[in-house]
Amino acid sequence: MRLLRSGPVWVAPSMWGRRWVWLFLPWLLVLGVAVVEVADGLGHHVFHAGPLLSPAPALAAIRGRPRDVLAVSAAALAIGVGDSVGHHWSGADNHPVVLVSVVVVGAAGLMASVARERREGRLVRLRRVAEAAQLAVLYPVPHLAGGLRLAAGYSPAESDTLIGGDLYGVVTCRDRTRLIIGDVRGKGLPAIHMAAAVLGAFREAARYETTLTAVADRCSNAVAWVADGQEGDEREESFVTAALVEIEGPVLRVVDLGHPPPLLLTAGDCRPLVAEPLPPLGLVHRYGGLRGGEQPVVTRWRPGDRLVLYTDGIDEARDDGGRFFPLVPELEALRPESTERLPDLLLEAVARHTGRRLRDDAAVVAVEFDAPGLPGSASARDGLVTP
Repeated sequence: MRLLRSGPVWVAPSMWGRRWVWLFLPWLLVLGVAVVEVADGLGHHVFHAGPLLSPAPALAAIRGRPRDVLAVSAAALAIGVGDSVGHHWSGADNHPVVLVSVVVVGAAGLMASVARERREGRLVRLRRVAEAAQLAVLYPVPHLAGGLRLAAGYSPAESDTLIGGDLYGVVTCRDRTRLIIGDVRGKGLPAIHMAAAVLGAFREAARYETTLTAVADRCSNAVAWVADGQEGDEREESFVTAALVEIEGPVLRVVDLGHPPPLLLTAGDCRPLVAEPLPPLGLVHRYGGLRGGEQPVVTRWRPGDRLVLYTDGIDEARDDGGRFFPLVPELEALRPESTERLPDLLLEAVARHTGRRLRDDAAVVAVEFDAPGLPGSASARDGLVTP
């Protein structure tokens, strides 16, 4: 299982590709000027390309490190000085102007490159802090629990907020396993605060409440409590979409609160478990709360079937043409893969679909009904409780 899959891992290939292009261009320009001026010195008068040396340091500063800018500036200056000594340019008065231009642009490019590297360093440190905060909220799910195989994956959006609001949790006891997956409205530290409150309420309620509806009610109370501490529009618009699942042997129960419904992946089908639609956590209390009359959808599954919980960062992901990610066909294509690999493979498929530019956080939890006799199933049924 991979708990957190950060954006820099996914965008690295394209990012490095662009960087090498920008590093190649200034050297190509310097080499081109050198070839033209050498040809001019040999009597092949093409045109005088010396003034084109000055943009080379600026091009190097776009993606290059300070040492790259220094190297390109030194090479451009050396060619300019050498050509000036050889008097190959028409109009000797142009020589000082070009040389000064190379020095000035090189110095400016060097300062810009240093400043950019400092900003990127701060961004990397902020992302590490953000990932640590995310890890503190999202506990690892157990690999085996209560006759189930579980795996989870998470990928934050490629945005300056760094911290998203997707959440998931698993609590297992001897006779049942309860899961939650949700999406907090908003980003940043307030979203982390809200996600931590919801997960804290879920981890406690899932152990002691007798019904799944009561667990959802406790989670909604937590959202309302956090919202009470906010002001203005933030207080009125604080909510969390969520799907809660209870697994008791071959029986599945689902309560959906404004969230994409879980998908049941069987040997020959992939279908959503559509429950009675309820308002999201936090908003449901404006309509009188969960009074216990709302019944979860009940479904039976068989050993080998898998349940996939996900956030809207997956099914609403779009490519450059505006086409949504084909979640059901992709899951059907991934049917032969193991449950342990399913979240990572699904997140990778989303990354490819979006051109590795994920605009929203994405979380996946995959659960397989472990067939009797599989390794580890007997020990799992002894009961395992997550932290």
